[in-house]
Amino acid sequence: MTGTPDHGTTEIERQLAEATPEQREKILTEVVRTEAGTILDTRLDDDSNFLENGLNSLTALELTKTLMALTGLEIAMVAIVENPTAAQLAHHLAQELAHTPS
Repeated sequence: MTGTPDHGTTEIERQLAEATPEQREKILTEVVRTEAGTILDTRLDDDSNFLENGLNSLTALELTKTLMALTGLEIAMVAIVENPTAAQLAHHLAQELAHTPS
């Protein structure tokens, strides 16, 4: 992934583009945990369940939009329900990123 950076590329997208698969998952876990914790107004661990910490349809939509803006990935809102922890969602997003053309 070389060349001229896009004006719309976020710092996180640049980090993900330069990272190994293992580093990507670690970066994504941190991003998901931080953003979900901010939206839910609580401190989350990697394995904290979003639903048990107050996630509802509005906060799931907000989290989805935030993560899409930060990562450049298309994320279905159902992915948050199917992967209800930072670690699970980050793993899912890392898999999606691995299958996204650069």
